[in-house]
Amino acid sequence: MSIYKLHYLDLRQNPSVHGLLSGLERGFSKFGIDFYLVGAVARDAWMSIGEKKARRTTADIDFAVLIKQSGTYEALKEYLIRHEGFFPYKENPFVPVWQDKTQVDLLPFGAIADDDGTVRVMGTGFTDINMPGFGEIYEEGLPELILEGVHRFKFCTLPGIVLLKLIAWDDRPEARRDDIKDISDILNHFFDMYDEEIWTHHSDLFENETDDLRHIAAQVMGREIRKIAQRNDLLYERVLNILDVNTGDPRTSRIARIMIEYFNNTLEESILILHAFKQGLTDS
Repeated sequence: MSIYKLHYLDLRQNPSVHGLLSGLERGFSKFGIDFYLVGAVARDAWMSIGEKKARRTTADIDFAVLIKQSGTYEALKEYLIRHEGFFPYKENPFVPVWQDKTQVDLLPFGAIADDDGTVRVMGTGFTDINMPGFGEIYEEGLPELILEGVHRFKFCTLPGIVLLKLIAWDDRPEARRDDIKDISDILNHFFDMYDEEIWTHHSDLFENETDDLRHIAAQVMGREIRKIAQRNDLLYERVLNILDVNTGDPRTSRIARIMIEYFNNTLEESILILHAFKQGLTDS
């Protein structure tokens, strides 16, 4: 996979994030934990690489952490709190907080997860978290980011980001409308950011009679997500069901109605983008 070099400002982070990342890296190394960057900061990395401006900001930093044995996650959190300047966040056992109040989501996945992605860890009692897609994204392969020439770690692919946002929206559609707007933002720029890959591996799509590159980008995105999701039948069926529900009847498509707010287009035009997305997901 590719390697990219960026600076703190590219990710809209202050140089003070150096201490946070250094502490995390020492903790991950101590317990032999592999990890990768997800969430808004991973999105910002891709937008910076593509010379695009991200639509919105966040103060949180999210990492998916590969946990192979029971107890390792709890030991990591204890180490970070005792030795690396983090402190616990009472409202969420998966979020240690850095000295400058930055929240760090440490999202466990791996052998300790059930088939549906559910992980149980010890917090105030046992706490469950559902993390579908994280393992499949990791297995598909990840690019690497070198930050300020010092920090080096894997980060989520654009299709992986879209997959996770789609699932997060589906979990709480009433509260996560911005996830669909972020997906729309990525689809809007995806052709420019992925053009070499599209021309090389998806040239068949140019045989279709369409002059809207967003439709091609959406179909390619569907194909790329299919590579990830087909590793897990439950995951693939869930993504397909989300798109089925939101392309069946335009009048009831919650996703299409949110996409209108981003693209400033019509309901029919948003549905066509979703149809292209679904077509990519089901391409043989």
